[in-house]
Amino acid sequence: MREKLASFFQPLKQRALRLLQSIIKRIAREKLQKHKQLWQTLTDYQTKTKATGCSYSDYWELYNSVRSRKPKEILECGPGVSTVLMAYALMENDKEGYHGKITAVEELEPYYKMAIELLPEYLNPYVEFVLSPRIEDHYSLFRGVRYRDVPDRPYDFVFVDGPDFVAPSDGALTFDLDYIHVVKNSEKPVYGIIDCRLSTVYVLQAVFGLDKVKYSPVHVLGFVGPCTKDDLTPLKLETIMNAVRRNANFFGNTEIKLR
Repeated sequence: MREKLASFFQPLKQRALRLLQSIIKRIAREKLQKHKQLWQTLTDYQTKTKATGCSYSDYWELYNSVRSRKPKEILECGPGVSTVLMAYALMENDKEGYHGKITAVEELEPYYKMAIELLPEYLNPYVEFVLSPRIEDHYSLFRGVRYRDVPDRPYDFVFVDGPDFVAPSDGALTFDLDYIHVVKNSEKPVYGIIDCRLSTVYVLQAVFGLDKVKYSPVHVLGFVGPCTKDDLTPLKLETIMNAVRRNANFFGNTEIKLR
């Protein structure tokens, strides 16, 4: 009976989710259009670029996050239209006395060159582009990928929209390790937004916990932080055993929830 009810309501949930997503995108678009110079810059860029980019709800969340949090050092994993949105927000922050900069890292040379070429000249002071290959790395028992040549800077905000999250060695699905790599080397709290990378959100929730890593199916984004290196506690056998005891189901399957 429970399975029949679930199968009945599942299509309704999917339709409701798609409706909410369309409403959120429309509201975000309207908010962006109110910023006339930003909207003009955004639409000009979109007509020139071949990249699909993010949705308008993503653009608004990025712009609003940078405006409200006033980050000093942003690591952008995968430049594109998002670079324009965040750089414009940094320009506005700068006028209010809050200087910030984006380090935009790309692994594919054609997209790297295009990002440099298409960025509006007046936003150049707020962005440094870096070309870097993707390498495999790990944290605890999780295998992931990250950019190799990320400059060592005190990042306090990370946007993850790259690199490709399959392992170069065997093509296996992994996750993006750049956020963890930043937090591991940071002396201050780090916020992050993860775009359309469910494996990355999954691992970050396992590492930092649900209170630090939230996924919104309406926005199709993961919101992370603030996290510090004190939150990075390598998994131990005792932790897994405690998870088993905490969630023990004596008469059926026990789900091992690490957090």
